[in-house]
Amino acid sequence: MRSLIPVLCLSLCLQACGGNTSFALFFEWGSCDFDRVRWAQADRIGRGCMMSSFLDKYHPVGMSVVEIRLLLGEPSSYADFEDPAYLVGQSSSNGSPAREQLLVFRIDRITGRCVEVVLRPAY
Repeated sequence: MRSLIPVLCLSLCLQACGGNTSFALFFEWGSCDFDRVRWAQADRIGRGCMMSSFLDKYHPVGMSVVEIRLLLGEPSSYADFEDPAYLVGQSSSNGSPAREQLLVFRIDRITGRCVEVVLRPAY
């Protein structure tokens, strides 16, 4: 129980700072198991539900762009003109609109490998 309190406090602090860290990604989204075929057929809410499972199973930091595309398919869009991004949505339980985000894989331009995974608001 004592170890749970610091984790909850850290989670709250990260959310207050914007929630764009990979640690914070695990706390707000669904708990569906990632499956490549289901991801390809899923809408943004389904992808949002699988997002934490994907990040936990595959640890994309260090993966090449090709490896990411083999798992997730073609990106929904691109952030900063080159970083692959996938539209994910968080289902809402109180009837408010779902929060849409872009799951962005920041790619090192020299190595072609993922250096960071972030969530950005989808505009």
